[in-house]
Amino acid sequence: MDTTMNLIHVSPSELTILSNIRDAQVSPDLVASIRDHGLLEPINAYRADSGALVVKHGHRRTLAACEAGLESVPVVVTAAPADDLDGKADLIAAQWDENQQRQNLTAREQADTIAQLAAFGVSPAQISKRLRVDRSTVDAATTMTNTAVLDEYDLTITQAAIVAEFSDDPRAVERLIRAARHGQFDHQAARLRQDREIDAAVAQARPEWEAKGVRIMEGWPDYNAPGEWVSSLVDIDTGEHAEVDHNAPGDHIAVQLRADYTTVLTATGEPVDPYELYEDDDQDIPEGGITHSQVHEELVVTHRLYCDNPAARGWKRLGATAPAPAATEQDKEAARAERRDVIAANKAWLAAEQVRRDWLKTFCARKTAPKNSAPFIAATIANSPHLLASERLRSEREHYLTVKDAAEMSTAKATMTSLALCLIAHEANTHKGSWRHIDPRTTAYLRFIEAQGYALSPVERRACGETVPTDEL
Repeated sequence: MDTTMNLIHVSPSELTILSNIRDAQVSPDLVASIRDHGLLEPINAYRADSGALVVKHGHRRTLAACEAGLESVPVVVTAAPADDLDGKADLIAAQWDENQQRQNLTAREQADTIAQLAAFGVSPAQISKRLRVDRSTVDAATTMTNTAVLDEYDLTITQAAIVAEFSDDPRAVERLIRAARHGQFDHQAARLRQDREIDAAVAQARPEWEAKGVRIMEGWPDYNAPGEWVSSLVDIDTGEHAEVDHNAPGDHIAVQLRADYTTVLTATGEPVDPYELYEDDDQDIPEGGITHSQVHEELVVTHRLYCDNPAARGWKRLGATAPAPAATEQDKEAARAERRDVIAANKAWLAAEQVRRDWLKTFCARKTAPKNSAPFIAATIANSPHLLASERLRSEREHYLTVKDAAEMSTAKATMTSLALCLIAHEANTHKGSWRHIDPRTTAYLRFIEAQGYALSPVERRACGETVPTDEL
């Protein structure tokens, strides 16, 4: 590479400006400063084959010098960049470094720069290396179809790509923009994606029922409606529970379709109560007891049949001959509110879980542990040694961490590995009910990662003992 440099003085009007990754917007302050003090830092240019001096670095200073009316400016003449894709990529990367150090590029300028390198055929891995940006940022920038959104909202490139994902839903975009202002963007995006998955699952189940002539209920029946859920009806003559042939449901039948993430046995797919699971290392698991490692969360669509005219089907309400005392409207609303809260919190926890685990995987790749890690490591070993020996840790740690020969590790690497194993053990100990039953170990874990920069979601704050209303989940 030719590193020869020559300092010359020329009129700024003699300099040729081609493309630059930054929009060359000259501020009045810069023009005034150059008019009063001259150009204190030389412009970097190269001599083209035509003899023209082409600016490599200093586009805004060149324009400001012209506007300020300077007769001459200092120019350092260096070798021209190679006239190939690699040379152009090197020039763009150099402009990136200069602009980032002088004044951070806007998110749109960053996205456009990444897209320009991609258009030159530079691989995402090489773009990430040359510009020293995360691969996720490169991937987001190369898939964005409209970078103007970065000027409209104060977002990162990755966030803008997610906003574009929901561009057909103004309410979702509004929620994302609002969440970005409060450090909750990733959590809100996870919730919105979760909602879309649920809506898609219900939509997929609708045609089967519609083909049978069954009305799909869009909400809950009116409290004064004469109908009743089929599960609460019996035959007027025999007293047996009402039954509906799913292949030919008949008249006066409607169906409510709901989808939710349900805890199911991995072996059979059978739903189980998540609050009756045992830890894998419990010593007193009864026969038939189910442990956390035997289950997983799965999106399940359920249906509930409703009859809008029980008498027409020869049915009556179960226990109608001796009705129980009617619950007050206040009791009903309290029960509904509790149910809404449980559903909302369960969904919020599962959405937050994915965000948290993605963050943890990145954190575990650190080379050194934070300075305040030793007390957390010691507390985990002293107070919760069983977590480090659990079957769930052994089955999950490979997702986050590859532990090579520990005996060959440096002290810094060994400390970081110890911290990672403690964090993974605590993460493996969490479950969908962690928000409901406050565990000091989970609280300590969540507060520790919060101190390392992870933004707790509202449901995670509830798991730490904070009071969080349903509408904030």
